[in-house]
Amino acid sequence: RRMRYMFEKLGTRTETINRRIERMALDVKSEYEIAALANPTYPHQDAVTAVGRIVNINLDDAAAPISSDTLLLETSRRLGNGRRIPLDVQATPSFSLFPGQIVAVEGKNLKGSEFAVSQFRALPRLPHPAIGDRPDAVEPFDAVVASGPYTLSDNFEYEPLRDLVDHALAAQPSLVLLLGPFVSEAHPMLRDGQSDLMPEEIFSSKISPHLARLREGLLASSAIYLVPSTDELCCPYVSFPQPPLSRELLARVGVPDGVESLSNPAQISVNGVSIAISNIDALFHLVKEEVSRLPVLSDRLPRLAWHLVEQRHFYPLAVPPADCAGILASQDGKLRMLAAPDILITPSQLRQFARMHENVILLNPGHSSKGLFGGTFARLA
Repeated sequence: RRMRYMFEKLGTRTETINRRIERMALDVKSEYEIAALANPTYPHQDAVTAVGRIVNINLDDAAAPISSDTLLLETSRRLGNGRRIPLDVQATPSFSLFPGQIVAVEGKNLKGSEFAVSQFRALPRLPHPAIGDRPDAVEPFDAVVASGPYTLSDNFEYEPLRDLVDHALAAQPSLVLLLGPFVSEAHPMLRDGQSDLMPEEIFSSKISPHLARLREGLLASSAIYLVPSTDELCCPYVSFPQPPLSRELLARVGVPDGVESLSNPAQISVNGVSIAISNIDALFHLVKEEVSRLPVLSDRLPRLAWHLVEQRHFYPLAVPPADCAGILASQDGKLRMLAAPDILITPSQLRQFARMHENVILLNPGHSSKGLFGGTFARLA
């Protein structure tokens, strides 16, 4: 079904939020063998466990930063009639929170006016079987992972893409993941009207020849995947999630046979290894919203990526920035993780990193170009 945007009803978004809370509540109840989750908006003299969504108390000021003094817990319709209650986290030893996060809280509501949190319980993980317990055998593989833009900001020569293809041909990986944008709407020459070429003409004349050279130079068993971006001018879908680039578009711009496109986000299995890919800068959006105190994962950038795995969602933030692509609540099912990944790839303009946490590789490959200079890519082996 086509991913229609600018056509969402308020009820669709609220229902999506309600379902997210309810799904996590059921798993928390089962994980901790709780007879019944509490309504945190009611007075409780004894410690209880509740599940809800973190909300910033400054609802009328989207620019106001979240802090430990501006936290609300929003309940589902079933667990608390959708009401919100202020959270007191002064006695909480450790937390890492952001608006939109689903949490399991333990604490008391002595007067009915605020919920005093003693601890945030760890959320249940999606199934993540050990390598030896998987139905499909896990075979070794190596991969090259890169994210656009693939040209410098003062030309359309695509020199970083050329160098990347040269490296891939020398390394002969079994998998090449090229994440957009390929023709970025943020390129200064396009933004300022300094180019007479249409985006598809740039793709066909500058990018497709490199893709053809890559396809011809790799083994036939090697896979090459393109992943669209919300900044991509050649993709008609500007909201998140995005479907794969259509076969008609790929043929029109001269992409060779044997180069396929994935959706954004995507989850694939390569030789028995689960790889999750999200090509929107959720980390940059989260870094402005997160508030933390002695978090379990102290390294901040990998922790931001871990939020996606913990929340089982490729964009768990409540509200995207005004200059970001819209998040389609009607397509929320495509933003949910189906299984715990072995590798999470989420490109960001923040510093590149690769970090293992709880048997999941968290990877930000960086961008292939950064203004007037070349950038970075990642090699997995």
